[in-house]
Amino acid sequence: TTTDLIGNGIRLLLTHPDQLERLKADPRLINSAVEEMLRYESPVDITGRIAPRDMEVGGCPMKESQSLIFSLRGANRDPQAFPEPHRFDIARKDAPHVAFGGGLHLCIGAPLARLEAQVAILSFFARFPNVRLANPDEKPLWRKLPFFRGLQELKVAV
Repeated sequence: TTTDLIGNGIRLLLTHPDQLERLKADPRLINSAVEEMLRYESPVDITGRIAPRDMEVGGCPMKESQSLIFSLRGANRDPQAFPEPHRFDIARKDAPHVAFGGGLHLCIGAPLARLEAQVAILSFFARFPNVRLANPDEKPLWRKLPFFRGLQELKVAV
């Protein structure tokens, strides 16, 4: 998933050149940039849970032990949680995404994934300052894995 986060993040910056220029002008934005990458194009698309008891979620009754499937992408684009949810903004404030789950189900590797993405993305653009998409009009080729969203390949020109 960290590889997907890095690949998705690099693609997002290449397809949003204004945001890439903001990051190059102020590398201190890398923390919020990675959080926005996680919100906007999370490497984990959906997750499942088991209802611990009879309950109601969003007005829908759930029975104890019922299987539940949640769209993390949908939650991360919820207009009630995020102003302009379909806009990619590396300086977005107060972006409490659920890309790493939450509560008892918070990904134990989240701090390491964040750090690896921050270092890898800044290093990539420092090493290849003029990088661009090789075929900007080509649709991305996503890996075909259930529950995950990551690029199969990202063709760039340096």
